[in-house]
Amino acid sequence: MKQFSRLFICAMLCFLIVLSSCTSPNKTTDQPNSSPSDPSKNESATTSKATPDTQSSKESATEPEEEYVFPEDGVLALLGDGNAPSVAVDGRNPALIGNKLLIFFSFAKMNAGLDLAEDTVIKYSFRPDNGEPMTGEAILDSSVQEIKNEHGYIGLCFDMGFEIEFYKGVNFDLSFSDKSGKEYSVKNKRVFKGISYGGLTGTMFDEVFGERITTAIGKQSVRQTGTFNGTDFSFNITLGSWAGRTTPEQIVTLSRLFWECYPRMHARFGKAGKSPTDVTLDIENGGYEIASASGNQIHLHDGWLESNKNDYDCITHELAHVIQNGWDGDKCEYSGFIERFADACRYIYAFDDGKYNDTCWELQTVRNENTRETSVRFLVWMDYTYSNEDNDLLLKFFTICRSGRYPSAGWKTAWLEIVKGSELEGKDIELIWQEYADSEFAKLSTKGKNGTSQLLKKYPVREYYK
Repeated sequence: MKQFSRLFICAMLCFLIVLSSCTSPNKTTDQPNSSPSDPSKNESATTSKATPDTQSSKESATEPEEEYVFPEDGVLALLGDGNAPSVAVDGRNPALIGNKLLIFFSFAKMNAGLDLAEDTVIKYSFRPDNGEPMTGEAILDSSVQEIKNEHGYIGLCFDMGFEIEFYKGVNFDLSFSDKSGKEYSVKNKRVFKGISYGGLTGTMFDEVFGERITTAIGKQSVRQTGTFNGTDFSFNITLGSWAGRTTPEQIVTLSRLFWECYPRMHARFGKAGKSPTDVTLDIENGGYEIASASGNQIHLHDGWLESNKNDYDCITHELAHVIQNGWDGDKCEYSGFIERFADACRYIYAFDDGKYNDTCWELQTVRNENTRETSVRFLVWMDYTYSNEDNDLLLKFFTICRSGRYPSAGWKTAWLEIVKGSELEGKDIELIWQEYADSEFAKLSTKGKNGTSQLLKKYPVREYYK
């Protein structure tokens, strides 16, 4: 019996030790990297390891105070789309830093403070997408200082007892009271960490482009500039509605696609199209299902590459629309030529020699697209078979579509102008179509990996344009 009592006492002591360790908050103290380029933009403040556990609070008082520094290229607050009337949340907040929460209040500007009692209890709740809610509270003590950002907003930083998954959005609730007993509450949906805290850094771009392309990381955007064949280009990626579903690595790959594909298309068609050299890609967690283009602006749904990991060349298609710069479908033989041309460019100028495109997208054969109105492959065939450096048939097709010189009914004459000077000169467009439809080119598969499709093995369509 005595032996059993000793064993029972030992077991209880072990249980109490384990229980005590489980109630201590997570002490991850990862800090964001500070940019050294402009120290005047960085402000600092001390933070405590606030915790409802009084023993842990005593321990934190003996530890060195941590310094929080605002990164020049960071996004501190993110993608909230609503708040309670009593508190106006700065549009870039709250921010999650490891297991810390940093939140600013736009009503508390300059020297105005929040006037919080030393024992203020901040209650918080997070519900990750498709996950269980996580709740907790933090008690602020006298060592906590209010933090002011570069816009003059006052904020607080405190620890949570858990970490949020890095790239996912969460729904967020927070409440507290000031010394007078006034209660505040904040509710945000789809809170996310943002650019630098989302893992997107200038280093990732520099490792890919080196000195060829200049990259600047902004609050919610990336801007790149470079020169090709004497033409200056700029590419902007805006991330104000990015929810992290498109990964940082995929964003860098999209920038590679732009610099590989767009300057080449512009060199060929840009003069005729008066095409822009400044292009913006908006990665947005909403809007159209896949992608769209308007003027020099391209939209990509944040969730598309998450579920379609190889379909980067949907952006090559949209870049071709930017090159078109406002074709009028009513002045083409068929309004569908707008999309047929964009898809022809997607194939001809496919990113990384079709490494991604040819695994998930293909040119339809003449059996499936059996008219000029619907056929993308017809344009690719005409261009590969009959264009040359001195007589570019696809450029002539582009120029006529862009100029709107021919109404739909006058396109028999337009086709004669397009093929003039080639081996097709003088032929009626119906005879040209029949030549295509009877060709082997019209029937071979374009599916494959790294240029191994049936079509590319026999007809190296992309070699000329590299």
